Amino acid sequence: IYFIQSNLRKVARMKVKRLKHSKRVLSFYEKTFGFRKPYNILIDGTFCMAALKGKVDILLQVGKYCGGEVKIFTTHCALRELYTLGSSVAGAHKILKKFPRHRCGHENAAIGAGECLQSMVGEGNPHHYVIASQDAELRKLLRTTPGIPLLYLSACTLYLESPSYQSRDHAEEVFRKEDHITPFEKETLKKLAGPSAEDRPNRKRKRPKGPNPLSCKKKKKKSDGKRLV
Repeated sequence: IYFIQSNLRKVARMKVKRLKHSKRVLSFYEKTFGFRKPYNILIDGTFCMAALKGKVDILLQVGKYCGGEVKIFTTHCALRELYTLGSSVAGAHKILKKFPRHRCGHENAAIGAGECLQSMVGEGNPHHYVIASQDAELRKLLRTTPGIPLLYLSACTLYLESPSYQSRDHAEEVFRKEDHITPFEKETLKKLAGPSAEDRPNRKRKRPKGPNPLSCKKKKKKSDGKRLV
């Protein structure tokens, strides 16, 4: 019984640790690259194959791992790739079909899923996708572009990769340019500093005035002390 309880406590600690890690990573992408909830998760067939093998409920587990607010999409190319692989991946194809298809621009001429996902993130990942894939080569290529969170399954456990060196270098550059000051802090400092020299109205400088003539009394001449007889 003690052994079972010890294992349960260990599992609970690991779960808390993983959730803290995902929260910290997503917070980094929010502050640096403007990610917002609900997060857009873009998945491929390899991720569904691993989820089926590990008996992972993708919508439920990914939602919990990422804080409860996610939108999960796939692409026409990812579905087409699984379909061409035949009955051996029919289960994964059935899972992938449940998710909405995001327009990828290859509907008339499908390309490989990895190539398709690369085109979806483009330069700088402007639509803020989180890429969920078991394709190690694809993840390696995507790490070279700043601002792309990468999610995969290790056995039956979800894992969100720590930000790549490129993402961290980009963050350092941004913070260095902004001098670690948020827009709110900048506005507050501006208010505390008062209006700038350009904003101040032109006022005439007051010059020192002379004495008031009415307050100046003429000096009385002193009499010589002699009286006329």
